[in-house]
Amino acid sequence: MSDTPLPSQYDPRVLLNSQPLIITVIDPLTHTVIFQNDSSRKKFGDISNATCHEKIAGCSTPCSFCRMPETVETGRPSSNEVPLPNDEHLLVQWAKVETTTGATHIVETITDITSLKRQQQETERLVTKLSATNRDLIQANQLLQDQSVRDSLTGLYNHSHFEQTLVHLCALALRSMRPLSLLFVDLDNFKQINDMYGHTTGDQVLREIGWLLDSQQGPSRGIARASDFAARYGGEEFALILPDTSMDGALSAAERLRHRVTTLTMLPELSALTMPSFALTCSVGVASFPIHADNPTDLVNAADTAVYAAKRAGKNRVRMAAPAPPPPSVPGPLVRS
Repeated sequence: MSDTPLPSQYDPRVLLNSQPLIITVIDPLTHTVIFQNDSSRKKFGDISNATCHEKIAGCSTPCSFCRMPETVETGRPSSNEVPLPNDEHLLVQWAKVETTTGATHIVETITDITSLKRQQQETERLVTKLSATNRDLIQANQLLQDQSVRDSLTGLYNHSHFEQTLVHLCALALRSMRPLSLLFVDLDNFKQINDMYGHTTGDQVLREIGWLLDSQQGPSRGIARASDFAARYGGEEFALILPDTSMDGALSAAERLRHRVTTLTMLPELSALTMPSFALTCSVGVASFPIHADNPTDLVNAADTAVYAAKRAGKNRVRMAAPAPPPPSVPGPLVRS
């Protein structure tokens, strides 16, 4: 701004009184109000010759938020946002001025920023609410995604997700040259459970099998490792993919599973199967990749065929799939003598 004096037709007091800002001139040594413009008088009344902290902020001593001493010391303007007990918010600014007699005064301007603060608070509230809504949507989408690949009764993965995962894991096993095995589990005489004890008990049996196969249950209740993949294949049939597991390891796991199924009637949840006594058993078919099949479809067929072999052999047993037939030999070219 130019240092040119104001034209004589301007009265400085008139200029200050024309401003909507609350303007107060203060003696920093005594905190006494020297001058108020009209906006200041409308806000605080006539407080001339009174201490600013007492009349403006209602403090018996200089206010904790006051930065007037800092402005006096540095000569630089300072400011602070002040929340009032009545939920109003003020922006207080201080600027150092020299009088014609060489005295130092402070020009204090006060802007009511209550409306701005309330808008900011409302914006923050809406942002917080929006963030919470977004989190809920993400959780809901995750739940829907999970439900789309899960069996609603057992909590295991469903048939379609099993097929997708088996394709992926077989490709991974082929690339890494690591074994992979598949167990097919079929509950024996399951229709008799529904006929003798009702579908509620039958559903509970399926749930218990699901918990037994679920890798998230841990070794205290389940038999699966964290890397294993269990699914309800359909009805009373289940599938368990065992990555990085050889044929011998799969046979051992199948025998442990078969034995654990026979102990499930000891659970309180299946106490109904003891009156009259029902032997809960399963038949397990085992197939290993690539010994019994070199692709996911044939691996499923091999494990399924092994299950039926276990059924025909008397149920409650484990059967290994037959080795895959060797690929047909390609005849060499005929050599003429």
